[in-house]
Amino acid sequence: MNIKAAIIGMGIGKKHLEAIEGYKNSHVIAICEKDKKKAIQLKKKYPNKNIVSNDKEIFQNKEINLVSIASYDNFHYKQIIKSIKAKKNIIVEKPICLKKNELKNIYNLLKKNPKIKITSNLVLRTNDLFLNFKKNINKQKVLYIEADYIWGRKYKLSEWRSKIKNYSITLGAAIHMFDLIMWFLKLRPISVQAFGSKKGNTGTLYTKNSLVIYILKFPNNIIVKITANAVAIHNHFHEVRVYQQDKTMVNSSLGAFSISKEKPKKIKQRYPDKKNRKKLIQNFIDILKKNKVKPIITLKEQIDLMSVCFAADESLKFGKKIIIRYL
Repeated sequence: MNIKAAIIGMGIGKKHLEAIEGYKNSHVIAICEKDKKKAIQLKKKYPNKNIVSNDKEIFQNKEINLVSIASYDNFHYKQIIKSIKAKKNIIVEKPICLKKNELKNIYNLLKKNPKIKITSNLVLRTNDLFLNFKKNINKQKVLYIEADYIWGRKYKLSEWRSKIKNYSITLGAAIHMFDLIMWFLKLRPISVQAFGSKKGNTGTLYTKNSLVIYILKFPNNIIVKITANAVAIHNHFHEVRVYQQDKTMVNSSLGAFSISKEKPKKIKQRYPDKKNRKKLIQNFIDILKKNKVKPIITLKEQIDLMSVCFAADESLKFGKKIIIRYL
């Protein structure tokens, strides 16, 4: 199967193009960009690609068999539905959608169209350091985990995120850490309780919670605390501490360490390891080409992750612990 792809949105979509273009005879043949100035620049940069302003041209093009959705979050749902109906495979930036009923509709439509594949670009699964963490975690010995998504780019709160009705810091930031911990443990959380603050919103156009703490209970009595911090004066960072009965693994601004009874030992794997991020998309292309590879993330994992996010935002809205219900 030759991959002929289209990309919608050329912000983060540039990274999608880099991952797809030329990988095992895969090519991007069309780009949809609504911003007129960007579109003019794209036509100059990519003279051999079809640059369009309306995504309808993407879905009507029978030559295209993969759509990479890197548009603003509020467009993801409709573009996924259009892709499925047009029999096109899908790469989508997180989150898949912004509402629980949208998730149900997508899942039901995918079950009716089992040949259509989808992946969500949850790139921390390809990180060299976190692959090492996963390899060395024994979930039977885990006592407690802390995972902090420190955004470090407060100015973004005054851009498109401030204008989208159902955007949340859960779906925009915490989702990465939820996925990371569920992947580490190979477990789904049972419940979640969230606590939010708007205190750091000063100087932005954002009116929702910009700092949220989530307490999740997993099977085996594992407690996990996750924070999504969009307003800290800090570099963009994923801080993780895994406390086991026999050791603690840490990724902090001082470095990554494994701590046991002996002297802390530095973990040498790469972080942030941006070069490996394209591997998730390339793994998906391998699957579309029916190469015998294990998916980095399955459809069920993607759907379960979204269920956790919606439960977390429900907890924040009603101020109580929520038992997570999975589709």
